[in-house]
Amino acid sequence: MNQISDGFWSETAWQAVEPEYLACSVVTPLPPSLPFPCFPDVVAELLGTLLAEEWSSLSERARQYLKWLAIKAESIDALAPKSPQSPTKGFELLAMDRSGQSFGKIVKQCKELEIPSVLLRFSSLIATFLTIRLLRRQMKIDNQPMPALMFTQNVDADYLNYPRALKNLLQLFPEYQSMFYFEVNELITPDYLPTIRNLSQDLGIRLALDDSNKMNQDVHNGLIDLADWIKIDFQATRVLEDYLQQGLGERLLEHYENYGRGNNSPVIVFEGLGETSPLKYFLEEHWNNSETALYYQSRERLPLPPWDRYFGMIQDYLPEDYGLFFKGLLQE
Repeated sequence: MNQISDGFWSETAWQAVEPEYLACSVVTPLPPSLPFPCFPDVVAELLGTLLAEEWSSLSERARQYLKWLAIKAESIDALAPKSPQSPTKGFELLAMDRSGQSFGKIVKQCKELEIPSVLLRFSSLIATFLTIRLLRRQMKIDNQPMPALMFTQNVDADYLNYPRALKNLLQLFPEYQSMFYFEVNELITPDYLPTIRNLSQDLGIRLALDDSNKMNQDVHNGLIDLADWIKIDFQATRVLEDYLQQGLGERLLEHYENYGRGNNSPVIVFEGLGETSPLKYFLEEHWNNSETALYYQSRERLPLPPWDRYFGMIQDYLPEDYGLFFKGLLQE
């Protein structure tokens, strides 16, 4: 694997992302905002180096908005086959601003502030890696071994149009190779396939295909050999629940078992599958393909041990929103 040149970042930048420095520099927004970790100084320093021209063009108000972006999580848990190991297999990490607004409203706010979408994407990715480092530090202090799991976040054209910036950022966070999937979303077009494959080969980037049921077929076919996870979006999950109610359960099993066998048996993740869903019970009881694991993702799922010690429910603070936030700062 090719190594990224280590001459891009200053010594100050390397120090800023060290776990002990993060523990000293992290701050939480004032009430009534969620008490989630934010890294305004670190985000500003990294963005100002990584995308200097774009960052320098922003108004002070726009910079303040980006600096305070944080991360929320949705749990991804094992569905079938049943396993005695930890059921939580990963977390999808999503942007959230200090008012608790999710990505759609963040995009709208960025447009009003004339923030280029590439800065939004990279600030979210920076906050993601910093939050993971803070979580790992807290678990180490608690002598709590971190179970094997993956964190994921969407990758779109805003990253792929800036491959050098992405490479430079990943230099600071080498752990991405062992515990991070980039979710290629349904908006990616076939002309990005060479860039994605090159990033995967050169940097060891690991992939999941997000909303694969909506994805361009050429993109799906061009990346399926690299994908460890295949995600089915929540709307398709609802359709599958309707099919089950129509007595088509056996056909569903046959379809996904054949899909798994024909595509190197990736993990299949069903988004939006509730705890009491008949489809969840059906797949738990009837899935027989031991080579292809099924996971499910729900924004309303309570965190399971040991994650309940580190993640809180956003609903406890913002009744109209969902997901998890890192609550480690409340313990110190």
